[in-house]
Amino acid sequence: MPINTERFSIQDVARQVAGQMVPVNATFSFFCTTPIAEEDLRQYIQEPLAALPPTLSQVLPKIGILLVPYIERTAPRSPALVSFDAVADLEKSLLIAETTLDQMVIFALATSGIDMSEYHYTLYDGIAGQVAKHAPEPLVRDFGKLLREELEASANGEIREDSWQMKQKYLQRSTGNGKRESTLWAGYQRQSLRDTLTLFLHGICCDIDVEAGPRQLASRYVRKRLELLKSAFPLPEGYALFPEQVRRRSKTN
Repeated sequence: MPINTERFSIQDVARQVAGQMVPVNATFSFFCTTPIAEEDLRQYIQEPLAALPPTLSQVLPKIGILLVPYIERTAPRSPALVSFDAVADLEKSLLIAETTLDQMVIFALATSGIDMSEYHYTLYDGIAGQVAKHAPEPLVRDFGKLLREELEASANGEIREDSWQMKQKYLQRSTGNGKRESTLWAGYQRQSLRDTLTLFLHGICCDIDVEAGPRQLASRYVRKRLELLKSAFPLPEGYALFPEQVRRRSKTN
């Protein structure tokens, strides 16, 4: 595919390569806009997607992954640009951009100069966003119950900054207005579910550590959330989530 100009909108790139996407499974396909070594391609595509729970296919839409060198943020509400040169203004540099094409969700992911762990986290966060958007109602309800239990126990912290900020907004502004409380709660629940799903998916694929800090949710609450997600989306065979499961699997092997 002759993409040889400096920048394209992600919609334009997606349209140009739509017929050349390489299927990985029934849900995912991908395309590389520049050559990528086979070993690197396994780390970008095959390994992270193989670690996904199989039942996610019942929730996720069709997803196309575009591996591109760089992504540049443009004006608000304008499409991001795929760049084949480093973005001069680092504040405009993006790791991921999202669009849709013929009912397929397209993730453009930057690969140049990106640490593989950061790439995996970014990919899983994008997938988690789609899962949270299409999550079955029983999961949303049960996750909401856990959040209510945490609030009743005055549990401090969250999974990461985005959900922490949403939690603070809910706690500070939820009194005295039922409609406002409902809106704030829905936003917080959705962001918290996404952030927890990101941790869940990333934890299946990679050995990760949750950094302790004043805004970090206590491990016992994190564990309950992850157990819920593991029950809703059983792990693929041969994968583990919790440290004791990893140790047990190592001994049996």
